[in-house]
Amino acid sequence: MKKKGILVLTLVVFIAGIAFAQPKNTITVDVGPLIAGATFGMMADRLNNASGTSGFGIAGQFERGLSPMLSLAGRFAYLGMGGGYTKDDDNMDIDISSWSAEANLRFYPFAQTFFLNGMVGFTNLAADFSGSAVDNSFSGSRNYVKFGAKVGWRFVFGREGGFVFEPSFGYVSGIGLGNSFESRIKANIEEDAGDFVDFFNILEQFIFVGGPRISLAFGWNF
Repeated sequence: MKKKGILVLTLVVFIAGIAFAQPKNTITVDVGPLIAGATFGMMADRLNNASGTSGFGIAGQFERGLSPMLSLAGRFAYLGMGGGYTKDDDNMDIDISSWSAEANLRFYPFAQTFFLNGMVGFTNLAADFSGSAVDNSFSGSRNYVKFGAKVGWRFVFGREGGFVFEPSFGYVSGIGLGNSFESRIKANIEEDAGDFVDFFNILEQFIFVGGPRISLAFGWNF
């Protein structure tokens, strides 16, 4: 009986510790999509016959602490921009945008600043195609399942919460569902579509859906 009493007391203390641990919440706004827009512009300038302009992007995240070492976060992001590719006397102009929703599991191995982040998410990518290389202007969209990981640091300026600065970097991969944009581009361009497809694949795989990710987030911890 004495041992059972000690066990029950231990469980009560443990559960009470979880219930009254006051897990932290963090809300942040990420300018990482703006960085992606600038990256697109620089990449386009370096590609032969490509032209691009930086677009607009933004992301928001809510993180809920489960323990000093573990948290869950939901992230929503938007990125939109336009660009073009010219081959010989033909050009293809693209207006492209994406919406993303992600679920993130974070592990703080030292229960402090540094964290490891695993992500699974969903992206909808929409694009409008026009220009002299396109038989008729057309548009389309495609959904993707995403997986990714990143490392980062969360700096909280205040002992009981306060302003947060959170830099991180990682990599994301996406699996497309349904008809690919490659098949749609080939179906709507009479000439050799290889260069146009390659240009779009760069946007799809390294900017809008997958590729390296740099995040600079600012927000509030409470």
